[in-house]
Amino acid sequence: MTGHRLRCGFLMAVIGCLLVTSLAVGAQQPKSGGTLRVAWEADITGLDPYISPGIQSWHVVGNLFNSLLTIDSELNFVPDLAESWEVLDNGKVYVFHLRKGVKFIDGTDFDAEVVRWNYQRIMDPAEKAFVAPFFAIVDSVEAIDAHTVKFTLKHPSMTLLPVMAAERVGFLQMSPAAFKKWGREDIRLHPVGTGPFKLARWDQNQIVVLEKNPDYFKPGLPYLDRVELRIIKEGVTRVTALRTGEVDFANYIPREHVERLAKDRQIQVIRGRDTQRIQSFFNLRKPAFQDVRVRRALLGYGLDRHAIAKTALLGLAQPLWSFVPPGSRGHLDFGDQFGYDPAKAKALLQEAGYDEKNPLRYTLMTHGAEAALPTIATIMKTQYAKLGVEVTVEVIDRPIFLRRLVTDRDWDQLLNFSGAALDTYSATRLIDTRAGNNTSNHNDKQVDALIDRLKEAATEEAYLQAGHDLQRYVTEQMLYQSVTTLPFLQAARAYVKGYENLHGYKIRFETVWLDK
Repeated sequence: MTGHRLRCGFLMAVIGCLLVTSLAVGAQQPKSGGTLRVAWEADITGLDPYISPGIQSWHVVGNLFNSLLTIDSELNFVPDLAESWEVLDNGKVYVFHLRKGVKFIDGTDFDAEVVRWNYQRIMDPAEKAFVAPFFAIVDSVEAIDAHTVKFTLKHPSMTLLPVMAAERVGFLQMSPAAFKKWGREDIRLHPVGTGPFKLARWDQNQIVVLEKNPDYFKPGLPYLDRVELRIIKEGVTRVTALRTGEVDFANYIPREHVERLAKDRQIQVIRGRDTQRIQSFFNLRKPAFQDVRVRRALLGYGLDRHAIAKTALLGLAQPLWSFVPPGSRGHLDFGDQFGYDPAKAKALLQEAGYDEKNPLRYTLMTHGAEAALPTIATIMKTQYAKLGVEVTVEVIDRPIFLRRLVTDRDWDQLLNFSGAALDTYSATRLIDTRAGNNTSNHNDKQVDALIDRLKEAATEEAYLQAGHDLQRYVTEQMLYQSVTTLPFLQAARAYVKGYENLHGYKIRFETVWLDK
């Protein structure tokens, strides 16, 4: 098993020791066969890679479909359905050389025309594919021959490979014949890919069963015969099922159980890079928060991120300002630039016209789908009270939270958690005023200009610099802020081998085997 393992008298940095080591399979020969029983935290919404929402669905489809390329545990881009690729014309043209002899589980061929069809489906406005904005940079897709496909961009850019490899689900390839057979509404129930597994059964809110694809194009893989994703919504119940041997693998381990699990020699606790985060920002439709002094006071100097990481996240997180986490590609560390300084925060609020006689009052909206959020909201309320700011915390159901966030847009400040971000560009859909969500409702055209510069960067150095400049501007303006990292924790029985930790971007079981 590759990734990180937490072991020995462990919990917080202030209590005991934290030992992180790499898990290696060594010289052991993988064994074929068996069923991996997984404690899965929530049901899926469907298995259409481009339409079915929710992180649980995105993680499952990676076991049924393949992209042209993917990532490894070090976040390198590696071949998947494409054996190799060339970048031509200073980054304007990408030519992919596809594997030969690959078939979908319905027996139809995977080829260059299939790639072109999948691109066209993503860009069809009627499909409303959530990755469509990231492919808007593509000008044309041409099948040169059966196993060569050329993507021509509107201008040179470094963004295509990251999007294909790991943005949401990547560029997963679906069988056009299956789509024609089942149609847009039902294809989510009948996924047909080239992946290591195929859907055998889905009993809603109970279990998702995947079976081995005997014709998988990667020799010898997968090792497992079946994967059972057992829907167990309560974290403590997932942990209990793992400890008693009812399941072999558990996803999303609650932080408060890590210490006990890490001491159990029959359990492996797996922690990857910090690629997820707790985030908070203001609704810039509201006049009070259009003043950057207010935003800097409350999201910068007035927020004790170290205390939040230590208390609400049990010392397993670290303070974070940028919207790009430290485990992602191209993270920019702001150090103590906006360190906790309540006196400075109060001074900024007074400059903006808020004091004891005219206190700032508003509501902080959050939800409980991530257990730490209500606690963090309460801590923030307490910290803000020291500045003379009166905050009411509103904890609501996540579906209502999402509706108000995206549709109603009637909130003041929100507190939420994010999925894994590969790099700066992967988060731009949340701050671009022209496309995507523009979650904070800002109208700062300088952000759009910096996003365009990032898109148009033609070299790795220029891409990295443009990403840093965007992070710096957004953070200095406090438009879209993080509070802390959010550790992604999994655990498995000791006999589970070969799991490649992809740090929350993907959860794939094709290399897993059971040493029993």
